Amino acid sequence: MLKFGDWINRKRHNRGFGIQSPSAFFFITEVLRERLPYYAYRHLDHSVERCGGMSVKHARELFRITNYMQPCNCISIASDVAGEAMKAARPSVACHMLEGTGTEEFAKCIERCGSIGMVYIAECQCRNAILETALRHTGDRSVIVIEGIHKDKATRLWWQGIIENPKTIVTYDMYSYGVLFFDKEKKKQHYKLKR
Repeated sequence: MLKFGDWINRKRHNRGFGIQSPSAFFFITEVLRERLPYYAYRHLDHSVERCGGMSVKHARELFRITNYMQPCNCISIASDVAGEAMKAARPSVACHMLEGTGTEEFAKCIERCGSIGMVYIAECQCRNAILETALRHTGDRSVIVIEGIHKDKATRLWWQGIIENPKTIVTYDMYSYGVLFFDKEKKKQHYKLKR
């Protein structure tokens, strides 16, 4: 549950207020907070109803992030709905859906892809190890989305460590999930947004 002070901080950045970076302002206002319908929403809504595990709002946001970033490949770990959302946004690229039971499968997938475009990591047994592997293969255009970053105290501390990691440059805390960007030309920044 959000504390009142945390809610106020998130509310302030929610519509782009106080955001100095033009790229962060655009990402928040035109990607995360986009209100117009997209061609794949009906299909995504059906996938959420069928598979569960993710809200319609979250699936649509993931679709818009993928559509905006145009990654060279997509990897979804332990979430079929996330894989469907990324595939709907980028049907022309490889979209791999992995179970999240081990890092060997993920490492082989990265080896086949050559680099990381976009990775979605749902709550699974070895997500810490998967994230460590992913961080070693990120580039300036890579994006990682991590689910369940405020599940408990240990997870919140783990998320804080990710924010402080020198490889992560711009991070967005959406409370139920976090988004990591790695573009070294940008200034290190962390944004907390209200859901």
